[in-house]
Amino acid sequence: MTDIIVIGGGIAGLSAAAQLSADAKVTVLEQESSTGYHASGRSAALYEENYGLPSTVALNTASKSYLFEANGGYLTQRGFLILAQADERPAFETDAETLGADEVSLDRALELVPILNRDRLAFAGYHADAFDIDTDRLMQDFIRLIRANGGEVVTKSPVTAISRTGTGWQVVAGDSTYNAPKVVNAAGAWADNVAKMAGIAPLASSRIGGPWHAFRHQTAMTCATGRCSLAWARHGMPSPMRVR
Repeated sequence: MTDIIVIGGGIAGLSAAAQLSADAKVTVLEQESSTGYHASGRSAALYEENYGLPSTVALNTASKSYLFEANGGYLTQRGFLILAQADERPAFETDAETLGADEVSLDRALELVPILNRDRLAFAGYHADAFDIDTDRLMQDFIRLIRANGGEVVTKSPVTAISRTGTGWQVVAGDSTYNAPKVVNAAGAWADNVAKMAGIAPLASSRIGGPWHAFRHQTAMTCATGRCSLAWARHGMPSPMRVR
């Protein structure tokens, strides 16, 4: 019997499992054929310490030294550019202050991103201390640590049932049944479904326009030599995609 079952093989599940594996035997269950299959493997993977709600910023700060120093570090300098139109000055100033971005000229913005349409822009801000995260190496290092500490990562194992036992929890995943005193729900977009299987009320989900939605107006881009990432779409949820 394992000590802890972690449901979800994305960055949240693997990082939690890796840290827990120092003191417990951990089993990670991932429904897909590989870890990091969904959001963890498809995001812009940007580390911007000042982005998010206060709770998120606190987590960003707490993770900073690990991301910079562990195993030679996982961060590469990129930079973060925010853009606004003429009628968006108040929101631009608020978001620039939140991110610690310095206002720069449109000439400088076009140097960073030559494809920008200058006629559509009025303001630009740049924050150099934004970094690419090597998420693939980060997740693979977490997997190696889990296995080195006697744990396992099991793919192609969708969880279909969770029930309480006299000593903890029983989880049915794929063709196997697992038992453990503790279960960690790190299933990402499927977290509510996992909670319901365990008889736990899911947390209320945020929607567009909710209080966490910090970037109201601007398009934000992350930039490095020869490449940029469109990080947040105008009036949209955080939904990173890369433009090369």
